[in-house]
Amino acid sequence: MFASFFNYQYPLVRGRQLAVFPDVTDPTGNITQPALEQIALAPGYYLISYKVSAIFRQANYMQVTPSYNGVPHLETSIYFAVSADGGGSACGSGFLILRAPVATTFFLTYSGSADATDGEISLTILKLRRAL
Repeated sequence: MFASFFNYQYPLVRGRQLAVFPDVTDPTGNITQPALEQIALAPGYYLISYKVSAIFRQANYMQVTPSYNGVPHLETSIYFAVSADGGGSACGSGFLILRAPVATTFFLTYSGSADATDGEISLTILKLRRAL
């Protein structure tokens, strides 16, 4: 059971959840997408990898935080600072093992210091074969 999602040339807006489009869907129904910004996960363990990149027109920072089981998880967020006066590109990736004792919703939120352009998002979710 696995699924992948993506988005590209996407504007990252502060305080907003990131929208992703399905690439490979999970026919078992353990990983579904009720909205472009949210992934629904059945109870279980999941390996999640994600990557986000974007362009800043001036010095800024990018922070992307995953949320699941009803709370944001700063310990698995990504952070990248662009200190150049003329801006630049930012990129970060993260991996986590998510324990969902009950059905949960997973999403990524952008909370950088300014909006960014040309965002690229890649998200892969693999359900692990381990009993709760």
